[in-house]
Amino acid sequence: MSGEQQERERRAAQNQLLFRAVNEQIVEMTENFRSDLSDINLVCECWAPSCTGTISCRIEDYERLDRSGNMFLVLPGHEDLLVEDVVEASNGYVVVRKRDLAARIVQEAQAL
Repeated sequence: MSGEQQERERRAAQNQLLFRAVNEQIVEMTENFRSDLSDINLVCECWAPSCTGTISCRIEDYERLDRSGNMFLVLPGHEDLLVEDVVEASNGYVVVRKRDLAARIVQEAQAL
């Protein structure tokens, strides 16, 4: 794997971990309103730091994702097939899983 590809995977994993942390805070902050909410608006967890896209999904759908694992919620078309695989496609979002170096970076970050 080239140095350029490694850097791309590293940046992608770091950006997606950051967006995941933002979404986890959103979910935590809405905890008191769960009975009144069916959907929640989350940020796209794609690799692009400039992405400002939002995803509307059911709280139950978000919570059933393996958040301790290597899965990220992105808008359709925001998946990066060079560093991740599509695991699931739903109405309005895609679930992706990192592979190779990016997967190892995610695992290491979660171990901290």
